[in-house]
Amino acid sequence: MTYWNPQYKTLDHWRGIAALWVMLFHGFGTTFDKSLHPLVEIIKSIAAPGWLGVHIFFVISGYCITASVYKLILKGGSSWAFLQTRILRLMPTYWIAFLLTLSLNIISSPFNKVNLADAIPSSWEIWFGNLFLIQPYLNVPFYVVVYWSLVVEIGFYLIVATLLIIRNKISQNLSLFLGLFLAFMAIFMPHDSKLGWIRYWSEFVCGSLVFTALFAKHKNHTYHQNLSITLIMILGATGAWIHLIHDQNQLWFSSIFAIIIYLLYGFDNIINSINLINWLKYFGLISYSLYLLHVPFQGRVVNLGTRFIPVDSIMILVLQVLGWAVAITISIIFFKLVEKPLNNWRYQQRIAKL
Repeated sequence: MTYWNPQYKTLDHWRGIAALWVMLFHGFGTTFDKSLHPLVEIIKSIAAPGWLGVHIFFVISGYCITASVYKLILKGGSSWAFLQTRILRLMPTYWIAFLLTLSLNIISSPFNKVNLADAIPSSWEIWFGNLFLIQPYLNVPFYVVVYWSLVVEIGFYLIVATLLIIRNKISQNLSLFLGLFLAFMAIFMPHDSKLGWIRYWSEFVCGSLVFTALFAKHKNHTYHQNLSITLIMILGATGAWIHLIHDQNQLWFSSIFAIIIYLLYGFDNIINSINLINWLKYFGLISYSLYLLHVPFQGRVVNLGTRFIPVDSIMILVLQVLGWAVAITISIIFFKLVEKPLNNWRYQQRIAKL
């Protein structure tokens, strides 16, 4: 197999956009049904669809995980090695962020007129569910609202690991067929938090198909390249149809984003060299830390400020900016002290096994 470097540098920029968009959305979370100052309304209109940032992450995850599996196959790695790498990437950072959020809630409870007991998970099921990201299966609430997408992400890893076993033990074609079959079946899945990792699999596959299209292009396999793009469009069209009927499907958006990053791949080095947007790349680098921590820290600032600032005041914009600044600052510190050292440790562990 001729090696192809699947690195896509500007996906970090897109991660930054997604993380910031989600942060904007949550900043206005309690005011979407209220009339704000006209200038603030402009910012709120940009923030309103910010929940779509999560779906950008799903597509990027599809591309990056497929690229990771491609490299793993070249090295003769196992599905267990894949799972080990992904879980070590996700969970230790998450656990520390969870404990930090718990500490913040305990410390701030007297100032928020909240009983200390309400700031702490009230049962072992809630503790267990949130520590191991299995909340839907224990019917317990997410300690922080954004944790739901991490449950979905772990589900993606389990599907990929299963498909990798099938590929290694039986047939690569069967593995690919089952992955695509599940993607089309997932479009029609009902809304159920227990099945979210299957429901959103179609969006993950859109990112995976971007990888296969670019790989086929590298190999001059025009048929497979066109097939991959056609499948993205079919998934998107089917998702749009479901969305029009039920208004509950974002696959149309994910497929459009997948086509965009496919088309922009040829300009990857050019875009990556634009210094004016390097800040987006940095936000992409810290996007996991920002995603984990923006709600508790930004939320504290906004909730405290709205006690004293009228909702229709222009000062709400200043309050929002302050919330963003606090969330970003905490996330940068967390990235430098926690996430980055853990990533370095994970890399050293992997090197030691070679």
